[in-house]
Amino acid sequence: MATKVVATIVKRVTVLVLMVSLSSPLWSETVAQPAADGKTWTVNIRNADLQAFITQVAEMTGKSFVVDPRVRSRDVTVISRQALSAEEVYELFLSVLQVHGYAAVPAGDVVKIVNNTTAKQSNLPLTQSRNIKGEELITRVIPVLNSPVDELVPVLRPLVPQYGHLASVSSANALIISDHADNIVRMEAILALLDNADSQEVEMIPLEHAWAADLIKVLENLIPERGGKRKDQPSSVTLVADERTNRLIVKGDREARDRVRSLVMEMDVPQDQGSGVQVIRLANADAKTTAELLKSFVDGAAPAGGADKAPAAAGKVSIQADESLNALIIRAEPALMNELRNVIAQLDVRRAQILIEAAIVEVGGDNGLNLGFQWAAGDPETGVGGVNFSNFGISLNDVIGSAISGQPTTTLGDGVTIGGGELGSDGNLRWGGFLQALASSKAVNLLSTPSITTLDNQEASIIVGQNVPFVTGQSTSASAGVTNPFTTIQREDVGITLKVTPHLAGPNSVRLVLEQEVSAVEGSVTGVNAADIITSKRSINTTVLADNMETVVLGGLIRDDNEKTVRKVPILGSIPVLGVLFRSTSTQRVKRNLMVFLRPTIISDRGDNVSIARQRYLGITTLQFRVDDDGELKRTTRDPLPADVDQLFEGRRPVPEEMKHWLGNRHPSADMSAEGEESEPESE
Repeated sequence: MATKVVATIVKRVTVLVLMVSLSSPLWSETVAQPAADGKTWTVNIRNADLQAFITQVAEMTGKSFVVDPRVRSRDVTVISRQALSAEEVYELFLSVLQVHGYAAVPAGDVVKIVNNTTAKQSNLPLTQSRNIKGEELITRVIPVLNSPVDELVPVLRPLVPQYGHLASVSSANALIISDHADNIVRMEAILALLDNADSQEVEMIPLEHAWAADLIKVLENLIPERGGKRKDQPSSVTLVADERTNRLIVKGDREARDRVRSLVMEMDVPQDQGSGVQVIRLANADAKTTAELLKSFVDGAAPAGGADKAPAAAGKVSIQADESLNALIIRAEPALMNELRNVIAQLDVRRAQILIEAAIVEVGGDNGLNLGFQWAAGDPETGVGGVNFSNFGISLNDVIGSAISGQPTTTLGDGVTIGGGELGSDGNLRWGGFLQALASSKAVNLLSTPSITTLDNQEASIIVGQNVPFVTGQSTSASAGVTNPFTTIQREDVGITLKVTPHLAGPNSVRLVLEQEVSAVEGSVTGVNAADIITSKRSINTTVLADNMETVVLGGLIRDDNEKTVRKVPILGSIPVLGVLFRSTSTQRVKRNLMVFLRPTIISDRGDNVSIARQRYLGITTLQFRVDDDGELKRTTRDPLPADVDQLFEGRRPVPEEMKHWLGNRHPSADMSAEGEESEPESE
C-alpha cells in the first residue's frame, strides 16, 4: 500500500525542468543572445503543472499574472533545445495557454490568465499596429473599402475560433475581430484578396429545371480551372446556392459572371429521362401521414408552366414513406422538389407538449333517522292483535316466529331496541311490545387528480381503476345425471378515465376536446332487483378553451335528496301523542357535491419538462419523511427513494466492500476486478 501511495505522489508531482547545465536545476542564464538584461533560457518540461509553469514564466519575464481559479492543467509539455529570450519565453507561454484552452489578457501592469471562452469579454487591448504578432489576444477594427461587410462575415466566420469574435458594422463598412494576432494577420491577407473593386458585382441567376444545390457542385469543379488568369491563381468568382428560391448567387467581375451565366444556361434544361431522388429524414413529423399530405398537395398543385401541365407533373412525382426510418423517399423535378422540401421544412417542426391535470372533488353526506313502535296483545283462544312494521330492524313477525319455534332465530338490529310485556296466570303472553330507534350519519370527501402529458393534436388517455367482470349469459346442461353450468362474462374498466386531445389555440391558449368519466362499484340499491353488479357512472364530454396554467371548471353535480317514509295504522296513527304507538317513521337525507376541474400547462422546451418532472417527484419523496417534535426531518421508510428523479435511471447501487471481499475469496478474477475498480480513482 505504501508503494502505491509513493507511486501516486511521484506521478502527480509537477516536473518543471528548465536547464542548460547541471549547475542550475530549473533554468540556465547565459549571454549567448542579446536581450534587455542579457539573459536567455532553454525550456524543457514534461507533464508539468500549469500553475507552476506560470510561476516560472513570471520569474523569467518579470511580468505579474492574475490567474483565474478555473485555470488548471497537469499535462503541460514543452520540448525545446534553443535558448530563448524573455520575449520569446513569453511568446512560448502564450502558445502553451492557447493549446490548453486559456488566454492571457493584459490589464494595466498585470496579465490575467482566463479561459479563452470568456477572454473576449475581458477588455482585450484594441490596437491597429501591424507589428504585433504571435498568440496574443487583441481586438482590431479592419475597414473594408469595396465589398459589403455583411457578405464577408459568413465567409470569414469559420476561420475565427469559437472563443473569438467577428462582427460587421454596416454604417462604417468595417469588421471588428477579437482573436490571436497571427490569425488576425491571416484574416487581413484574405480580405486583401477578396476586397477589390472588380469582384463587387452580385448577380442572381434563377433556375427553371435544374436544382441549385446540384448545379453548384458541378460549377465548383469547373470554376477553379477557368476563374483565374493562371491555374495557380485563386478563382475570381464566388458561387452561392439559394435553395429557398432555387437561384444561383454569383459574385465576381463581369467576365467571370458572363462565363458562369453561359454555363448555367447550357445546363439548366429539362431532363429527358428520370428525375432527382432524395431521401428526407423527418425529426418530428410522422412519415406516413406526411407522405399522404404531400401526395394530396402534388395532385392539387399546378407547376410554374401553367395549370395545363398539372397532370403530367403529378405523374412524374413519387412519394413513399419508410416508417422504419421515419423518412420520405421523393422523386420529382428539381423545381417541384424544391417546393416539396419547403413544405416539409414547415411541417417537420417540434410540437409542443401539454400537461393536463384534472381534479375530481366530491363532498357529501348521508343522514338518516328511524323510529318505530311494534306491539301485540290478546289471548290465543279469544284472539290476538298487534302492530307490525318491517321497514328497518327486526319486525314483530320475527319475534313471534322465534317464540313459537323456541329458537332465537332473530337478532337485534342496529340502534336502540327497548321492549317489555306481561304474562298471564297460565304462562301465556298477555301483551308485549318494543321500541326501535336508529340515527345514521355518513360523510364523504373524495379527491382524485389524474394527469397526463401528450403532444399537441395527439389524443391521450389514462385509466386508473379496476377491471370488473360482468355476467353476460348463463346456460346449464344436464346429461347422465351431471349438471354442467356455463357462464359468460365481459370485463369492463371501472374507475377514473381521462381522454383528451389538446390543440394549441395560440401561444398561451389551449383548446381541449376531452372525455372525463368516474365510475365505481356500488352496493345493493333499495327497490332495485339487480341480477349482477351495480356500478355508478359520472361522465363529462366537452370541449373547452383555457389559458396556460389556468384552472377551469368542467362541470359538476349538486344533489340534495330528502326522503321521509311513514308507516302507520289508519286513523290511530294520526292521533296526537298516542299515534306514535301505531306508526313507524324513517327519514333519509342524501347530499352530494361533485365538481370536476382542469388545468392545462404548455411545455414549450426541455427546461419546463425537467422542472415539472422534478416538482412531481419531490411531492412523492416528501411522503417518506416527517417532522418530529424537535423540528427535525425524520425518515419514515427504511429504503427511501432517491432524492433526485434523475437517480432513478443511474442503474444498480455500488457493490458493498464486504461483498467485494467475499467475491474475491471465492473467485480470484472477481478480486482482480475489484482491485481494478479501486485503483481507478488513484490513476485519475
